[in-house]
Amino acid sequence: MPSLESIDLDRVLALHWLLEEAHVSRAARRMSTSQPAMSRTLNALRDLFDDPLLVRSGRAMVRTPFAESLRPRLSVAITELRTVLRDPEPFSPESATGTIVIATTDYAATLAITAWNTCIRPRAPLMDLELVPFGPSTPEDAIRGELDLAIAGADVPGIDDRYVLKPFLTETFVSVVRAGHPLSRRKVSLSRFAALDHVLVVTGSGQVSSVDRKLQSQGLSRRIALRVPSFWTALHAIRDSDAVTTLPKRFVDIAGSDVTVLRLADEIPGFALNLLWHPRNTTSPRHRFVREALLGWAG
Repeated sequence: MPSLESIDLDRVLALHWLLEEAHVSRAARRMSTSQPAMSRTLNALRDLFDDPLLVRSGRAMVRTPFAESLRPRLSVAITELRTVLRDPEPFSPESATGTIVIATTDYAATLAITAWNTCIRPRAPLMDLELVPFGPSTPEDAIRGELDLAIAGADVPGIDDRYVLKPFLTETFVSVVRAGHPLSRRKVSLSRFAALDHVLVVTGSGQVSSVDRKLQSQGLSRRIALRVPSFWTALHAIRDSDAVTTLPKRFVDIAGSDVTVLRLADEIPGFALNLLWHPRNTTSPRHRFVREALLGWAG
């Protein structure tokens, strides 16, 4: 018996129709080819299987015992192959299931949850979301298929042309204090801002923050009175003190209903976020639906 690798698909289909029709001319019409070409294919198949397959009986051709045993199995295989090659069912968010895994930072997780609950869950109620921490292994996790998307800033190590990057949003920073803070009703100069106690969210990037770069450009520096691991903790920390913390504006809009945004005399430079995914997911209808919903939410 020949191996699958030794026979091409055209010959498999020709064999199927030869055994179904038991007639070279009719099999040729099924394959949209000529009778002589089908005769040559039959001879090649006879050599390949070391069996006559079809033999003449009067004016007709009949199948050999081997061909009779092969015919039903080949018919099932061809039917299965047609099913595999058939156009997939159209994607329907309403009935879609499964879990979308997104790698995010603490801040981006808040955005992802808000976007999911606002734009995706109402349309795809059976789809689930799993958020995992964005870390050094995230780029390789995307290659291994362990996550669907990542929300990443610029200049992330390990991101190269093996990935697709799509601008997600541009974010600005705001500095916030507790409600009723002595400076909450006036415009605050950078020097007065620098003199406050500051709560810093430590991201682990090792880079100088936008706040410090801005202050350094004016010959100023600040005192970090408290370092915390998350934006949520930073918000909690300022509610019972006169300290200030600087956070992404969208995060404050979502989570900071009981804090006050300082009116600084100078803006703190913001940053951009991208959606990142492996090219294998680009044409996936489910993946495209999630990407477009996230991008639509971000505006």
